[in-house]
Amino acid sequence: MQLKNQCILGIEASGFSVSVGLMEAGIARGLIYINDGSPGSEILLATIDQLLLILKIDKNRLEGICVTVGPGAFTSLRISLAVAESLGLGLHIPVYGVDTLSLIAATVPFYPSPIKVIQNAYKGEFYTATYETKLGKPRLLDKLRLVMPEKFYNGLQPEDLILGSGIDLLEKKGFDLGAKQVRCSRDFNRIVSGISVIENFLEEEAREPSVKPLEPIYIRLSDAEINYDRQFGVKK
Repeated sequence: MQLKNQCILGIEASGFSVSVGLMEAGIARGLIYINDGSPGSEILLATIDQLLLILKIDKNRLEGICVTVGPGAFTSLRISLAVAESLGLGLHIPVYGVDTLSLIAATVPFYPSPIKVIQNAYKGEFYTATYETKLGKPRLLDKLRLVMPEKFYNGLQPEDLILGSGIDLLEKKGFDLGAKQVRCSRDFNRIVSGISVIENFLEEEAREPSVKPLEPIYIRLSDAEINYDRQFGVKK
């Protein structure tokens, strides 16, 4: 059975917002998006409960959970993935994970040129990945990596499409994107939602529940982890 025939919960809480959606039989039933400036993971459980209450859907009707695995803030990702995996374990349903950058690229299907998604990774760097969507769905051309703004800018080609939260910061640093003849989009529709997380998996076959936890993609390690590594010499 494909996920589009099931009742699926979608979660995106990898940063300073939370978006929870639900699709049933391929139809979007509801979506809540909250961005009040605090880590979205702090209100994640309450938001899930609120959505299910509004839709009059019991948790036991859920057949799968789709969640973003980053790149994102350490605390937000740790909590959102813990919530998703705990629900999956408690309800004995599978949990599906996907990175946010590919979901952002998926908002512009059938684009003829490469799509470069950039996210502010702080400390003067960007998290970026390059995709093509000529056939509709995003295909990874250049893997997720951390780059300095200068290197990213120098690698741009005419007609590249740039998406993501790093666009404003790139321009604030004085890089002239117009001179590179690239295109940018800051539309709200480019923001990942609890529904778009589910849509990424709709054509996939349903899986069995897995005991293996999802691997988060942290923008930065926590200060505690960095200090621990320095003190004990642990290599990540």
